[in-house]
Order: sequence, then C-alpha cells, then structure tokens
Amino acid sequence: MKGTVYKSTGSWYTVKATDGFFYECRIKGKFRMKGIKSTNPIAVGDVVHFELEPSVETANVHGRPNGVINEISDRKNYIVRKSVNL
Repeated sequence: MKGTVYKSTGSWYTVKATDGFFYECRIKGKFRMKGIKSTNPIAVGDVVHFELEPSVETANVHGRPNGVINEISDRKNYIVRKSVNL
C-alpha cells in the first residue's frame, strides 16, 4: 500500500493510505542497513510504501491492522537545519 506520513511518534508513524484510512506503521530494520544514519529517516509528509501485518492481535485501536514501512519515496523538497555553534 502507499500513503503519506501524517504523524511521527517515537518509532510509530501514522500513515494515511490511498484508501483514505489511517494506519499505524513501524519501519523495518533494513533502513538502518542501507546507510541511513539519521535517527529518524522518515519525516511527516514523506510518501511511503507499507505492508499490513496479517495478525489480528496487532490491530490498532480502530480495529485496523498495523503496517510495516518497507520503502520511502524520494523527497521533492526539504529544509536542512544546522545546529547553532555558540
């Protein structure tokens, strides 16, 4: 499935899918292996591809299954913030 990240809380992301529903998703560990060094490789507004977990036991409060993000689409634009050196 494909969707847009609407909220980022810790290691969980709220993603609005193309079907109009919101899903709670996590990222796969493979993003760490690909050389992404940032602590949080996903930002609000990113377009992601995810798969739903088949287990009913992992459903969220709305009864929808949780997802696992397996691909992040390239960003069209972004702002780089540098720390202030005092």
